[in-house]
Amino acid sequence: MWVASFRVQGMDECMLSMKQVAEIPDDVANDMLQAGGEIIAEAQRRKITATLLQPSSGILAKSVTVTPKMKRRKGEERYVTVYPKGTHHTYMHKATPTSTPVQKIATNNEVFFINEYGAPLKEIAGKGIARAANEESAEAVDAAMFKVYDKFLESKGL
Repeated sequence: MWVASFRVQGMDECMLSMKQVAEIPDDVANDMLQAGGEIIAEAQRRKITATLLQPSSGILAKSVTVTPKMKRRKGEERYVTVYPKGTHHTYMHKATPTSTPVQKIATNNEVFFINEYGAPLKEIAGKGIARAANEESAEAVDAAMFKVYDKFLESKGL
């Protein structure tokens, strides 16, 4: 029969260390989120290129970016955003059959949204590019974020 035991000397130091671990500084959290965001952005770029097989300039895939700094929402929720940014193309739009056409700008974000969710009124099916890319890259994102966190822990001697 094996017996396990756990002995701690200096419980106050142990508790302080655990508290430090629980309170990740903003710069470390930002680095973790950036590392994960970059993995997701690259996965989305690859998925866009593989899914949208039409000849194109690659504008949509190249436009996927990660916000450079984390943001806060409702207190302690920290996040970065990964999204296509910039202008994709311009087109002529007629509000009604008798109105004068007006030039409109389609953003990469709008084009990506249509490709992701579809446009039923225009009979465009959604392709779920972002969802698939995010799911496929989940383990790599966790690994990248943990690598940054582990470096932080090592700097604290933990």
